[in-house]
Amino acid sequence: MYLSTNVIRVVSCHALVIFAVMTVSTPQAMTLSSTNHRQRRRCCNFLGTLLRIPSNACSLFLLLMRCTMAMLTASIRLVVPPWKKSLFGETVLITGAGHGIGRELAIQLSALGCIVVCWDTDIEANRATMSIISKNGGEVHGFVVDVSKRLEVREVVRLMRKADIPDVNILINNTGVLLRGPFLDYKDEDVQKIFEINVLSQFWTIQAFLPSMLRNKKGHIVSINNMCEFNGLTNNVAYCSSKFAVRGLMESLCEELRLTTENSKINFTTVYPLYLDTDFHYNPKFRFPYLSGVASPTYTAKKIIRAIQRNYEEYSIPGCLVYLSAINRLLPRKAMRLIIDFLTNFEKDTTIAAD
Repeated sequence: MYLSTNVIRVVSCHALVIFAVMTVSTPQAMTLSSTNHRQRRRCCNFLGTLLRIPSNACSLFLLLMRCTMAMLTASIRLVVPPWKKSLFGETVLITGAGHGIGRELAIQLSALGCIVVCWDTDIEANRATMSIISKNGGEVHGFVVDVSKRLEVREVVRLMRKADIPDVNILINNTGVLLRGPFLDYKDEDVQKIFEINVLSQFWTIQAFLPSMLRNKKGHIVSINNMCEFNGLTNNVAYCSSKFAVRGLMESLCEELRLTTENSKINFTTVYPLYLDTDFHYNPKFRFPYLSGVASPTYTAKKIIRAIQRNYEEYSIPGCLVYLSAINRLLPRKAMRLIIDFLTNFEKDTTIAAD
């Protein structure tokens, strides 16, 4: 394919050059070039445009072919998923490891042979997670750290190196807080806190561990996001805004490394659970609960690990939601709102019907 297109380019360029030489060599062209410099420049510009047409056509054809192959590959991956990579011996750091998804991730990853590093602000909860892993024979290290504080993150990283803990290969940013309520009722300190914990903490942890990943040419950065990132929710302006920011962080950093780092082996995975059965999330009501039920931390952790093993860039729980969200973006805004209202405001519909 590449050989044939290059041949086409060379032949086309040679033909146009010969045509240009023959044209300029005529008496009329010689007279024109000696009397009117402006027209000669226009002629050269026109010939230059003709020279670029075959090259641009070939480039567009190659782009079309590559896009087609990418879409075919993605379609095949829906049926035949990628091979699972082994996580045995990897050093995994999990923020918010003292409870919920963080604890389940730590336990399940340890069972796969990972060296687990648990970060949490709750010392007792963190110790409980470490105790479970130790009883199962896993290697675990724990630190009490507030990831929203940059200097504290750097100090704990220094302590980890001093303790001869292996370089972190997999970073799972799981820490997050939820702030619900009307927008005008938010307190300034609450809004600042939610962005410090949900967004800035991920900047600090990635800045701390990305250099060693680049040096080792191996790494995986995982962010536990939320499906509200795709569609804003009422009474969740601050929380949804922070999750939108996290997606921007992950996508932009992934693109930056792709374009600026040679042979980058750093993988990025953003996970979008819908709703979780934890104290952190409230339990919503849906018209079809069997399609969008509330997932347990154990089930969610299992799915997250599978996404890591297969190097998925985006993964939702349930898995179909990330594709449905992409389709929603093609719909008019009003149509999308009607669908969301239909799925979530069924109690209001029932009340109106009863009246």
